Amino acid sequence: MKYLIASFLGVLVLQGVDLARADFDDGMTAYQRGDYHTAFNEFIALAEQGDANAQAMLGTMYGNGRGAPKSYVKAVKWGTLAALQGNAEAQFNLAMMHAFGLGGLEIDAVEAYKWATLASNNGVEDAIKFRKYIEAEMSPWEIEAAQDRAKECVENSNEACSGDFQKNERSVRKEGPIDDQAHTGGVSPLDKAKIDCEELGFTPKTEAFGNCVLKLMD
Repeated sequence: MKYLIASFLGVLVLQGVDLARADFDDGMTAYQRGDYHTAFNEFIALAEQGDANAQAMLGTMYGNGRGAPKSYVKAVKWGTLAALQGNAEAQFNLAMMHAFGLGGLEIDAVEAYKWATLASNNGVEDAIKFRKYIEAEMSPWEIEAAQDRAKECVENSNEACSGDFQKNERSVRKEGPIDDQAHTGGVSPLDKAKIDCEELGFTPKTEAFGNCVLKLMD
């Protein structure tokens, strides 16, 4: 009897997975043909049930304003949920959000590098190029901190990618090795670009501010 019950429950689980897969495929089909409203409705139902792929697609749709009002805050919300489950595309998108300071996030090269590393480890080639780009503007201790964060994420199945671990690492980042601070006069290239953009009148945590920072760092 116990075997029969276990078998029955196993069939139910498999059927649920198949149905979820079918719903996601329906959403992707709708998205690819430009029916963003239908795609959004398919993805939101799955995303609220914890489906990482659907959460990643919601993050993308909120980010580009297709099927939903453009909102970087919601793009970060859904993208983070997907990234924490190991979705590579969401990890790459989150890297860019941190680099550009979008969705209410601070511009943070260490976090951007960390997420780009995770995405590149999961096969996203663009993440490798992006990591090299931001690495050129980072100090050795910032790179080391980012690598430590990425390693911690992997070792703990992404559970250490948010929350207390990041907060603790930020306190380390602020201090930094004395030699690195002396080399930049106490201000990293990224921080200097942020200061300059604010003086130019750009509002922090906006897309325009992020673009300004990137231009000054080129």
